[in-house]
Amino acid sequence: KIYFIDILGQLGFQIIVGGFLLFLILIIQKRLWASMICMILCALLTIDILSSCNQCNAFLKDKSQNYNKIRLMTFNTGLSNDFKNIRELILFENPDIIQFQEVTPQMHDKIKSLKSFFPYNAGLSEPTKHFSSIILSKYPLKNNKIVDYDTVLTKVILDETQLTIIGIHLPAPLNQLLLNLYVDIYSNYTNTTRPQELPPANLDLAIKQMEYLKTLVDNTDQNLILMGDLNMTATSKRFTNFLKDTNLYTYVSYKHPTFTWPTFIPSYLGIQIDHILFSKNFKVIGKKTANHFGSDHRPLIVDLAY
Repeated sequence: KIYFIDILGQLGFQIIVGGFLLFLILIIQKRLWASMICMILCALLTIDILSSCNQCNAFLKDKSQNYNKIRLMTFNTGLSNDFKNIRELILFENPDIIQFQEVTPQMHDKIKSLKSFFPYNAGLSEPTKHFSSIILSKYPLKNNKIVDYDTVLTKVILDETQLTIIGIHLPAPLNQLLLNLYVDIYSNYTNTTRPQELPPANLDLAIKQMEYLKTLVDNTDQNLILMGDLNMTATSKRFTNFLKDTNLYTYVSYKHPTFTWPTFIPSYLGIQIDHILFSKNFKVIGKKTANHFGSDHRPLIVDLAY
Protein backbone atom coordinates (compact mmCIF):
# COMPACT_ATOMS: atom_id res chain seq x y z
CA LYS A 1 0.00 0.00 0.00
CA ILE A 2 3.05 2.28 -0.26
CA TYR A 3 2.82 4.35 -3.43
CA PHE A 4 6.52 4.41 -4.38
CA ILE A 5 7.05 0.68 -3.74
CA ASP A 6 3.93 -0.12 -5.75
CA ILE A 7 5.25 1.81 -8.77
CA LEU A 8 8.62 0.00 -8.57
CA GLY A 9 6.77 -3.32 -8.39
CA GLN A 10 4.85 -2.53 -11.56
CA LEU A 11 8.15 -1.95 -13.41
CA GLY A 12 9.97 -5.07 -12.23
CA PHE A 13 10.58 -6.41 -15.75
CA GLN A 14 11.93 -3.05 -16.95
CA ILE A 15 14.19 -2.81 -13.88
CA ILE A 16 15.71 -6.21 -14.73
CA VAL A 17 16.32 -5.16 -18.34
CA GLY A 18 17.85 -1.87 -17.16
CA GLY A 19 19.98 -3.73 -14.63
CA PHE A 20 21.31 -6.06 -17.33
CA LEU A 21 22.27 -3.08 -19.50
CA LEU A 22 23.96 -1.48 -16.49
CA PHE A 23 25.85 -4.76 -15.94
CA LEU A 24 27.21 -4.61 -19.50
CA ILE A 25 28.29 -0.99 -19.03
CA LEU A 26 30.07 -1.84 -15.76
CA ILE A 27 31.84 -4.79 -17.44
CA ILE A 28 33.06 -2.52 -20.25
CA GLN A 29 34.32 -0.06 -17.63
CA LYS A 30 36.03 -2.99 -15.82
CA ARG A 31 34.20 -2.30 -12.58
CA LEU A 32 34.00 -5.98 -11.65
CA TRP A 33 32.68 -5.71 -8.09
CA ALA A 34 29.93 -3.32 -9.08
CA SER A 35 28.99 -5.51 -12.06
CA MET A 36 28.81 -8.62 -9.83
CA ILE A 37 26.56 -6.84 -7.32
CA CYS A 38 24.37 -5.60 -10.17
CA MET A 39 24.04 -9.10 -11.64
CA ILE A 40 23.26 -10.68 -8.26
CA LEU A 41 20.50 -8.13 -7.62
CA CYS A 42 19.05 -8.75 -11.10
CA ALA A 43 19.14 -12.51 -10.53
CA LEU A 44 17.39 -12.20 -7.14
CA LEU A 45 14.73 -9.92 -8.61
CA THR A 46 14.19 -12.33 -11.53
CA ILE A 47 13.77 -15.29 -9.16
CA ASP A 48 11.37 -13.29 -7.02
CA ILE A 49 9.21 -12.29 -10.01
CA LEU A 50 9.12 -15.76 -11.56
CA SER A 51 8.36 -17.51 -8.27
CA SER A 52 5.77 -15.06 -6.90
CA CYS A 53 3.12 -15.52 -9.60
CA ASN A 54 2.15 -19.17 -9.25
CA GLN A 55 -1.17 -18.47 -10.96
CA CYS A 56 0.31 -16.89 -14.10
CA ASN A 57 0.98 -20.15 -15.96
CA ALA A 58 -2.53 -21.27 -16.95
CA PHE A 59 -1.65 -22.36 -20.50
CA LEU A 60 -3.20 -25.36 -22.24
CA LYS A 61 -0.25 -27.57 -23.20
CA ASP A 62 -2.17 -30.67 -24.34
CA LYS A 63 -4.26 -29.41 -27.25
CA SER A 64 -5.20 -32.90 -28.42
CA GLN A 65 -8.12 -33.11 -25.99
CA ASN A 66 -11.61 -31.86 -26.83
CA TYR A 67 -12.55 -28.53 -25.32
CA ASN A 68 -14.87 -25.57 -25.77
CA LYS A 69 -13.29 -22.21 -26.46
CA ILE A 70 -14.10 -18.53 -26.28
CA ARG A 71 -12.27 -15.55 -27.80
CA LEU A 72 -12.22 -12.36 -25.73
CA MET A 73 -10.99 -8.86 -26.50
CA THR A 74 -10.51 -5.97 -24.09
CA PHE A 75 -9.68 -2.57 -25.55
CA ASN A 76 -9.14 0.71 -23.74
CA THR A 77 -9.81 2.99 -26.72
CA GLY A 78 -8.34 5.96 -24.84
CA LEU A 79 -8.08 9.00 -27.09
CA SER A 80 -8.73 7.13 -30.34
CA ASN A 81 -11.55 8.19 -32.65
CA ASP A 82 -10.48 5.92 -35.52
CA PHE A 83 -13.58 3.74 -35.36
CA LYS A 84 -13.32 2.71 -39.02
CA ASN A 85 -10.06 0.80 -38.48
CA ILE A 86 -11.14 -0.43 -35.04
CA ARG A 87 -14.27 -1.88 -36.66
CA GLU A 88 -12.19 -3.64 -39.32
CA LEU A 89 -9.89 -5.03 -36.63
CA ILE A 90 -12.83 -6.40 -34.66
CA LEU A 91 -14.36 -8.08 -37.71
CA PHE A 92 -10.97 -9.57 -38.64
CA GLU A 93 -10.20 -10.91 -35.14
CA ASN A 94 -13.81 -12.08 -34.70
CA PRO A 95 -14.02 -12.19 -30.88
CA ASP A 96 -17.04 -13.68 -29.11
CA ILE A 97 -17.06 -10.95 -26.46
CA ILE A 98 -15.53 -7.46 -26.51
CA GLN A 99 -15.05 -5.06 -23.65
CA PHE A 100 -14.51 -1.36 -24.41
CA GLN A 101 -13.19 1.18 -21.90
CA GLU A 102 -12.58 4.94 -21.84
CA VAL A 103 -15.07 5.34 -24.65
CA THR A 104 -15.62 8.91 -25.87
CA PRO A 105 -19.18 10.09 -26.62
CA GLN A 106 -18.33 10.03 -30.33
CA MET A 107 -16.99 6.47 -30.12
CA HIS A 108 -19.98 5.44 -28.01
CA ASP A 109 -22.44 6.27 -30.80
CA LYS A 110 -20.34 4.45 -33.40
CA ILE A 111 -20.07 1.31 -31.30
CA LYS A 112 -23.84 0.94 -31.62
CA SER A 113 -23.30 0.20 -35.33
CA LEU A 114 -21.75 -3.15 -34.34
CA LYS A 115 -25.12 -4.43 -33.21
CA SER A 116 -25.58 -6.56 -36.34
CA PHE A 117 -22.43 -8.52 -35.42
CA PHE A 118 -22.81 -8.33 -31.64
CA PRO A 119 -26.56 -8.18 -30.94
CA TYR A 120 -26.20 -8.39 -27.15
CA ASN A 121 -24.60 -5.85 -24.84
CA ALA A 122 -24.19 -4.70 -21.27
CA GLY A 123 -23.53 -1.04 -20.45
CA LEU A 124 -24.10 0.36 -23.94
CA SER A 125 -27.28 2.17 -22.93
CA GLU A 126 -25.59 3.82 -19.93
CA PRO A 127 -24.05 7.34 -20.05
CA THR A 128 -20.34 7.29 -20.83
CA LYS A 129 -17.95 7.69 -17.90
CA HIS A 130 -14.19 7.41 -17.78
CA PHE A 131 -14.17 4.22 -15.70
CA SER A 132 -17.25 2.58 -17.23
CA SER A 133 -17.13 -0.52 -19.43
CA ILE A 134 -19.19 -1.62 -22.43
CA ILE A 135 -19.47 -5.33 -23.17
CA LEU A 136 -20.64 -6.60 -26.57
CA SER A 137 -21.45 -10.26 -27.20
CA LYS A 138 -22.41 -12.55 -30.06
CA TYR A 139 -24.32 -14.69 -27.59
CA PRO A 140 -27.24 -13.83 -25.28
CA LEU A 141 -26.36 -12.00 -22.09
CA LYS A 142 -28.52 -12.11 -19.00
CA ASN A 143 -28.69 -10.57 -15.53
CA ASN A 144 -26.84 -7.46 -16.72
CA LYS A 145 -25.89 -5.19 -13.84
CA ILE A 146 -23.89 -2.00 -13.38
CA VAL A 147 -22.75 -2.22 -9.77
CA ASP A 148 -20.38 -0.17 -7.62
CA TYR A 149 -17.33 1.52 -9.20
CA ASP A 150 -18.96 1.29 -12.67
CA THR A 151 -18.34 -2.46 -12.67
CA VAL A 152 -20.25 -4.41 -15.34
CA LEU A 153 -21.55 -7.79 -14.25
CA THR A 154 -23.22 -10.12 -16.76
CA LYS A 155 -23.67 -13.79 -17.67
CA VAL A 156 -23.42 -15.51 -21.05
CA ILE A 157 -24.55 -19.00 -22.10
CA LEU A 158 -22.01 -20.61 -24.41
CA ASP A 159 -21.93 -24.29 -25.40
CA GLU A 160 -24.57 -24.99 -22.73
CA THR A 161 -22.25 -23.52 -20.09
CA GLN A 162 -23.02 -20.36 -18.11
CA LEU A 163 -20.07 -17.98 -17.78
CA THR A 164 -19.94 -14.94 -15.53
CA ILE A 165 -18.21 -11.88 -17.02
CA ILE A 166 -16.95 -8.96 -14.91
CA GLY A 167 -15.74 -5.81 -16.66
CA ILE A 168 -13.73 -3.33 -14.58
CA HIS A 169 -11.38 -0.37 -14.96
CA LEU A 170 -9.10 0.30 -12.00
CA PRO A 171 -7.51 3.76 -11.60
CA ALA A 172 -3.81 4.22 -12.22
CA PRO A 173 -1.62 4.12 -9.07
CA LEU A 174 -0.31 7.61 -9.84
CA ASN A 175 -0.67 10.94 -8.14
CA GLN A 176 -2.45 13.67 -10.07
CA LEU A 177 0.80 15.46 -10.93
CA LEU A 178 2.24 12.40 -12.70
CA LEU A 179 -1.06 11.77 -14.49
CA ASN A 180 -1.11 15.36 -15.81
CA LEU A 181 2.51 14.98 -16.95
CA TYR A 182 1.75 11.74 -18.79
CA VAL A 183 -1.30 13.19 -20.55
CA ASP A 184 0.69 16.29 -21.58
CA ILE A 185 3.50 14.17 -23.05
CA TYR A 186 1.10 11.83 -24.84
CA SER A 187 -1.00 14.68 -26.24
CA ASN A 188 2.06 16.55 -27.52
CA TYR A 189 3.68 13.44 -28.98
CA THR A 190 0.58 12.13 -30.79
CA ASN A 191 -1.11 15.48 -31.57
CA THR A 192 -4.31 14.28 -29.92
CA THR A 193 -6.67 16.55 -28.00
CA ARG A 194 -5.99 16.66 -24.29
CA PRO A 195 -9.09 15.55 -22.33
CA GLN A 196 -10.73 18.38 -20.40
CA GLU A 197 -11.39 16.27 -17.32
CA LEU A 198 -8.82 13.80 -16.08
CA PRO A 199 -9.86 10.78 -14.01
CA PRO A 200 -8.89 10.49 -10.35
CA ALA A 201 -5.49 8.84 -9.96
CA ASN A 202 -5.27 7.30 -6.55
CA LEU A 203 -3.70 4.12 -5.18
CA ASP A 204 -6.14 4.05 -2.25
CA LEU A 205 -9.10 4.12 -4.65
CA ALA A 206 -7.62 1.23 -6.65
CA ILE A 207 -7.19 -0.81 -3.47
CA LYS A 208 -10.82 -0.14 -2.45
CA GLN A 209 -12.02 -1.30 -5.86
CA MET A 210 -9.91 -4.45 -5.57
CA GLU A 211 -11.46 -5.21 -2.19
CA TYR A 212 -14.88 -4.80 -3.77
CA LEU A 213 -13.91 -7.13 -6.63
CA LYS A 214 -12.91 -9.79 -4.11
CA THR A 215 -16.44 -9.77 -2.67
CA LEU A 216 -17.92 -10.03 -6.18
CA VAL A 217 -15.69 -12.97 -7.06
CA ASP A 218 -16.55 -14.74 -3.81
CA ASN A 219 -20.25 -14.54 -4.69
CA THR A 220 -20.00 -15.94 -8.24
CA ASP A 221 -19.79 -19.45 -9.63
CA GLN A 222 -16.63 -21.17 -10.84
CA ASN A 223 -16.97 -20.14 -14.51
CA LEU A 224 -15.67 -16.59 -14.03
CA ILE A 225 -13.85 -14.21 -16.38
CA LEU A 226 -12.65 -10.80 -15.16
CA MET A 227 -11.37 -8.43 -17.83
CA GLY A 228 -10.30 -4.84 -18.21
CA ASP A 229 -7.66 -2.19 -17.66
CA LEU A 230 -6.40 -3.16 -14.20
CA ASN A 231 -3.44 -0.73 -14.20
CA MET A 232 -1.24 -3.46 -12.70
CA THR A 233 1.52 -5.59 -14.21
CA ALA A 234 2.25 -9.25 -13.55
CA THR A 235 5.46 -8.31 -11.68
CA SER A 236 3.48 -6.37 -9.09
CA LYS A 237 2.95 -7.91 -5.66
CA ARG A 238 -0.43 -6.18 -5.60
CA PHE A 239 -1.38 -8.12 -8.75
CA THR A 240 -0.08 -11.52 -7.60
CA ASN A 241 -1.71 -11.09 -4.18
CA PHE A 242 -4.99 -10.23 -5.92
CA LEU A 243 -4.80 -13.49 -7.90
CA LYS A 244 -4.22 -15.46 -4.70
CA ASP A 245 -7.04 -13.73 -2.82
CA THR A 246 -9.56 -14.25 -5.63
CA ASN A 247 -8.24 -17.64 -6.81
CA LEU A 248 -8.04 -16.32 -10.37
CA TYR A 249 -5.50 -17.25 -13.02
CA THR A 250 -3.81 -15.85 -16.11
CA TYR A 251 -0.92 -16.61 -18.44
CA VAL A 252 2.22 -14.50 -18.66
CA SER A 253 5.14 -15.14 -21.02
CA TYR A 254 8.26 -12.98 -20.86
CA LYS A 255 9.56 -14.81 -23.93
CA HIS A 256 6.54 -13.65 -25.94
CA PRO A 257 5.29 -10.61 -23.97
CA THR A 258 1.98 -8.90 -24.67
CA PHE A 259 2.67 -5.37 -23.49
CA THR A 260 -0.40 -3.16 -23.90
CA TRP A 261 0.70 0.29 -22.69
CA PRO A 262 1.87 2.89 -23.64
CA THR A 263 1.69 2.88 -27.43
CA PHE A 264 3.94 5.86 -28.18
CA ILE A 265 7.03 3.76 -27.40
CA PRO A 266 8.05 0.39 -28.94
CA SER A 267 5.97 -2.46 -27.54
CA TYR A 268 9.00 -4.29 -26.08
CA LEU A 269 9.62 -1.29 -23.79
CA GLY A 270 6.04 -1.24 -22.50
CA ILE A 271 4.09 -3.00 -19.78
CA GLN A 272 0.92 -5.07 -19.73
CA ILE A 273 -1.73 -3.41 -17.59
CA ASP A 274 -4.77 -4.76 -19.48
CA HIS A 275 -5.69 -8.27 -18.40
CA ILE A 276 -8.13 -11.13 -18.81
CA LEU A 277 -8.26 -13.22 -15.63
CA PHE A 278 -10.27 -16.38 -15.14
CA SER A 279 -11.20 -19.18 -12.76
CA LYS A 280 -9.23 -22.41 -12.52
CA ASN A 281 -11.26 -24.39 -15.08
CA PHE A 282 -10.09 -22.15 -17.97
CA LYS A 283 -6.76 -22.35 -19.80
CA VAL A 284 -5.17 -19.97 -22.32
CA ILE A 285 -4.67 -21.34 -25.83
CA GLY A 286 -3.67 -18.03 -27.44
CA LYS A 287 -2.84 -14.48 -26.42
CA LYS A 288 -1.79 -11.43 -28.44
CA THR A 289 -2.10 -7.68 -28.91
CA ALA A 290 -3.17 -5.76 -32.02
CA ASN A 291 -2.92 -2.29 -33.57
CA HIS A 292 -4.04 0.51 -31.24
CA PHE A 293 -5.28 2.98 -33.93
CA GLY A 294 -4.50 6.08 -31.88
CA SER A 295 -5.29 4.81 -28.39
CA ASP A 296 -2.59 4.80 -25.73
CA HIS A 297 -3.48 1.11 -25.14
CA ARG A 298 -3.15 -1.87 -27.44
CA PRO A 299 -6.15 -4.21 -27.50
CA LEU A 300 -5.57 -7.56 -25.78
CA ILE A 301 -7.02 -10.68 -27.43
CA VAL A 302 -7.14 -13.96 -25.51
CA ASP A 303 -8.44 -17.40 -26.53
CA LEU A 304 -9.57 -19.54 -23.60
CA ALA A 305 -10.32 -23.27 -23.45
CA TYR A 306 -12.77 -24.72 -20.92
